[in-house]
Amino acid sequence: MGKKQKVLVVIDEVWDSALTDLAIKIARVLELDTACAVVKGSYAEKVCESIGKEIFFIENPRKRFPLIPFLSLKRVVDRFQPRVIIVIRGEETLFSAILKNKRKLIRIHGEAKGIKNSFLNKLVHKKVDGVILTSKKLENEVVKNIPKIYVNGAVDTEVFKFTEEGRSVRKWLGVSEREKLVGVVGRLDRVKGHSLFLKALSVAVKRVKGLKAVIVGEEKGVKLKELVKLSEELNVRDKVIFVPKRVEVVSFMSACDFGVAPSVHSEVIARVPLEFMACSKPVVLTNVGVFPEISKPPFCAISEAKPESLAEEIVKMANSDLENLGKLARNFVEKNYSLSALKTKLEVFLERIVGNCVK
Repeated sequence: MGKKQKVLVVIDEVWDSALTDLAIKIARVLELDTACAVVKGSYAEKVCESIGKEIFFIENPRKRFPLIPFLSLKRVVDRFQPRVIIVIRGEETLFSAILKNKRKLIRIHGEAKGIKNSFLNKLVHKKVDGVILTSKKLENEVVKNIPKIYVNGAVDTEVFKFTEEGRSVRKWLGVSEREKLVGVVGRLDRVKGHSLFLKALSVAVKRVKGLKAVIVGEEKGVKLKELVKLSEELNVRDKVIFVPKRVEVVSFMSACDFGVAPSVHSEVIARVPLEFMACSKPVVLTNVGVFPEISKPPFCAISEAKPESLAEEIVKMANSDLENLGKLARNFVEKNYSLSALKTKLEVFLERIVGNCVK
């Protein structure tokens, strides 16, 4: 594809989700004339503006009568005249299919609920020229015969990297260099498995001397006091530090010796584990969602979502050569999940989808 090709990335979510994050990264790495169609006041608007992308506004299809959001996208398409439209959700897939004409339509699938195997969805996807799946678990009859690539996630390795300044956060946390610090980063939500982690920690601390944990995340579906109470009941309150607010996570990841993502559901897009590894930290993951697809022992271990199994992997990791594993993790992410790797994969895919039929 030549650099004059126009690509419109339609990001109709208003929040900072893993799917929104991935769509923004895709828009960012494309060396084409790429613009973003976003909902005014959304997280995507702020980020797309900060990376210098042209922005068009669309109406939220989940807040207005369908005709209004459709017409808002039509105005954007008529004005920008993209050759390729990339969408992330069903409503905009339908709208874009109607507006397709000679354009190419690509759908990113990365939602935990999966791809609905319905007649309407199959009909709409006949207009889809390519799909980007974040997990092999999402493949079904709807997308089986559509050209596809798998993008488990992506991380900006220039932002997420180990820093000595970040390492010094250990002093602020009251953790010495002799102690092993394991980190959990993510909103306080049932699906993120904080309760599972605390139960596993209560087992692991009996087997690893000087093991401590830091949990970084804002309250969403779970109250901080619930986790504090559980840590007291498990007798690990003095072993875990809670940071229940938005912070510069790169520093906290640099301060840790390794990371754990103890999720019990969802995780169709890898985000936090890749960020930990980009910061030269090995990780322990549960076998949910896309995590088994990115797991690469020994620096990325996988566990059942059970306290005993997770504790076993935490103990193994804590007793490993963490510095060496961290280097391996960093190299792995740079090669497979960096923005540069994403760019290469997308360029090959777009060339395959668009070919020479778009001038």
